[in-house]
Parts: sequence; C-alpha cells; structure tokens
Amino acid sequence: MRKRVIILALLAAILMPAGSATASPLETLMGLTMGFETTVPIIMYHALDKSPDNIWEITAQEFEADLEYLSKNGYTTVVMQDLVGFVHHGKPLPEKPIVLSFDDGRRLDEVLPMLEQYDARITMAIIGQETDHYTEIGRGKHPHMTWDEVKAAADTGRVEIQSHTYGLHGAKGAGKRRGESNEAYRQRFLADLHKFADVLRQNTGIVPNSLAYPLGIISPTSDDIIKEAGYSASLSCQEKNNRLAVGDLDCLFSLSRFLRPPGKTSDSFFAKLEEGKTAESQ
Repeated sequence: MRKRVIILALLAAILMPAGSATASPLETLMGLTMGFETTVPIIMYHALDKSPDNIWEITAQEFEADLEYLSKNGYTTVVMQDLVGFVHHGKPLPEKPIVLSFDDGRRLDEVLPMLEQYDARITMAIIGQETDHYTEIGRGKHPHMTWDEVKAAADTGRVEIQSHTYGLHGAKGAGKRRGESNEAYRQRFLADLHKFADVLRQNTGIVPNSLAYPLGIISPTSDDIIKEAGYSASLSCQEKNNRLAVGDLDCLFSLSRFLRPPGKTSDSFFAKLEEGKTAESQ
C-alpha cells in the first residue's frame, strides 16, 4: 500500500502542468489515496529508572534491547507528526512504522545516546506544570526536564514534544469530575490545553498537535474538546494496534498504546504486536 501511495504521489507531481490552476499535486494525491490504510503500533514508556515493583518503568538495558529488536526486524520509528501527515495529507509512512511514546517528561540522559546509535526517534509527552516546577527548583527525586532541556532534546531531531496536559496529571486525570457540568468541564479542560500550548511555545517555540491522556482517564467529550483546542490527535492507554486511514481524521484520536512492562524480553513483548497484526489481517 505505501509503495502505491509513493507512486501515486510521483505521478501526481509529474502530470500536473506547471502553473496549472487546477488541483495541486497534493489535492490530486489525496483524491487517489483517500481511504488507504496502514497499521501502526504505539509503545508507551515512562522512564529508564527502574525501581522495585514499578510497572511504569524499565531499565536502560531493556530499552536498548527494544531498539535493537526493532532495528533487526525492519521497524522504523516515526512520531505523531508523521501519523498526522499520513492521515491529513497522504504523506507516505515507512513499511513498518512504530511510535515510541514517553509520558511525563523525565530526563533523557540515557535515552538520547541510544536514539542516536539506533537512528531512532521518540514522542515525548511532557507535563507543563512539572517542567515549570523543575525549571525553578533544579534537580529532585524524580527529575523532569527543564524547559532548556526540553528544547535541547527537540533540537536533536530525535525527540518530538507533545502534551501530557499542563496540570491534570492527578487522580482524576483529564476526565470530568463528579458533579461537574459538561460546560464547566469543557472550560476547565480547554484552559489547561491552551495553557500548555502557550507555555510550550513561549519556552521552546514548539506548537503541540497531540495529547497523551494522563493515566488514560477521559470522558465521552474529551476528544471533542481536544479537537476544539486545535489538537490533531490523542493517545489513550488501551492496548491494540492502530488502523489509520488517509482522510479519516477521527482515527487519530484515542489512539491505543501498548505499555512496555519491565521483566519481559523484547522478543516476547513485541510478539503480541505481530500477533495482533496477523489477527487483524484475517
């Protein structure tokens, strides 16, 4: 499918006369590829700082083993902007795309050298409030990146920065609170989304297009509010492969992610992704 998209894109560009007032190559491509689909698994990581009985963190050795596995098995790491480009504009994805998403915004001291070594990229969803906090106090027990570190990571070209909300990473996450009206929830969530985008842009010049839901907690109207705030995608905590189709903008919301647990080999963890793809194709 992806090869066909590339061929169609080239044909559209070649056949379009210079200065033509009719459809652009992009518009022609979108007409030809509308509805084309691909499967994209998304993996959820947090930090490489394994502590006893913490299901959210793995070791640096386990993460490096994952990168080695993906490289040997033909996967290419992509980021959320690549998924948005495929769905919105028909931009081709590699043959076996995969997104490695990191939540929270913890420091990347061990991660960045590995990304360079294995020619990989990640999507990092940071908590705006924590980044503000650690920018002010410096190091702490679970050090999140400062704004300077966020910008430096993004400038490597290996790390895409997205939203994990500004200040909703608590017990209720980004969901509606008990007794809260729909409109009050909408206004509160919108305010947080806009605040995150504002502080990120002010400190780094980056404009986010995706949000990873804290703890996966959402409400029936959450994605609608994210769309209203101008975001193009959202990430959930459900576990399954994602089917993306060119032109289907809704398929980018509440995308599923596989939590990478500690204590499993890369072979055994990634096997379930391959099993899921096989089941979906039958």
